[in-house]
Amino acid sequence: MSQELEMILAKNGAGKFDLWACRGEGKGCPRNKFRKRKKPCEDCVGPLPEHLTIGEVHQMLKRGDA
Repeated sequence: MSQELEMILAKNGAGKFDLWACRGEGKGCPRNKFRKRKKPCEDCVGPLPEHLTIGEVHQMLKRGDA
């Protein structure tokens, strides 16, 4: 079974955009389940380094490194 990875693009304090990975429902991030404008919360992973691919982020979350 394939697990979806929810990515959130959010502005930081400097006005630049950062990419975050949402752990999803059941992992402590129910606030983004029904929102149209998603925002990172304390249970989201990030900001992610620019060099990571989406596959690497998915594997990192699957292993529990984040």
